[in-house]
Amino acid sequence: MKRSHIISLLLVAALIGSFIATFTSTSRSVNFAEATQFAGEECKVSGTLNTAFPVEYNPEVDPTKTVFHMFDATGASKRVVLNQPKPTGLENSESIDLYGSVVGEEFHATEMLMKCPSKYNENNHVLMGEDLQTEG
Repeated sequence: MKRSHIISLLLVAALIGSFIATFTSTSRSVNFAEATQFAGEECKVSGTLNTAFPVEYNPEVDPTKTVFHMFDATGASKRVVLNQPKPTGLENSESIDLYGSVVGEEFHATEMLMKCPSKYNENNHVLMGEDLQTEG
């Protein structure tokens, strides 16, 4: 076999391995109560921002720390420490997926995905028929 064929095969094997590793995540999708039972293990918790508490972010003190409260799917609220700068649009997000683990009474997140409100939802549509009623 030529040297270039061997290198190509190794590259293909590495790509397949990274593809499989990406789609076989070990994170469990749980609520805060279940995440507490698996304290120290990485979990995924989905929910919404609890706007009764302010989002705390002070880049002068720690630019990689954002603190907020979140409701999980069952309605339970927990303090979240995100080890990242404050994401743009956090207050306007429709839903939040956090990846991390429970430490004490807090959920320490290492990664966060947000679903922001769509500009194409029902509330933002103007029906064409309503616009045309004034003409005629």
